[in-house]
Amino acid sequence: MKIKFKNVLFNVFAIITVLAVAFIGFNLISGAKGYAVTSPSMKDTLNVGDIVFVRDVSFEDLQVGDVVTVAASDEKSFFTHRIVGIDKDKKTITTRGDANGADDPMPTDAERIVGRMWYSVPLLGYLTMVLNFSMSHDKWLIVHVMIAVVLVLVNIVLPKILKKKKRGDSDE
Repeated sequence: MKIKFKNVLFNVFAIITVLAVAFIGFNLISGAKGYAVTSPSMKDTLNVGDIVFVRDVSFEDLQVGDVVTVAASDEKSFFTHRIVGIDKDKKTITTRGDANGADDPMPTDAERIVGRMWYSVPLLGYLTMVLNFSMSHDKWLIVHVMIAVVLVLVNIVLPKILKKKKRGDSDE
């Protein structure tokens, strides 16, 4: 039996797509949000190119030592650092990157805390940085569904159409 490269490639892409959709579905159900690490400020804990997945956390549940993702003061970018101080009265936290020698310059208000780190995936952040694509679940899901549809069309439908045309069949 001769193995066709096209079939092997299709199966590999199909498996990757199914795993990616399952991974995205898992994060959607769990409420996790992903953020690419773009600076070495957390080196040894998180590296450039990692993806940090965070989940919502109440301010009261935060502890010194937790790694959190917060919205920067412009609220358009985000960073992930470790909590080194908590002011319960002012509802602020003081953060520091593990590789930085000093605390971040300004305390972070509780409203800017996106979530506490749940887990991270090495290197996956490079994909989002290359695609210039935020790690929005719905965008990833749409991309994977589109890939799956294209794979099905190319591998199943197209050969049938070509086979019909070769035989001279008509669709009428």
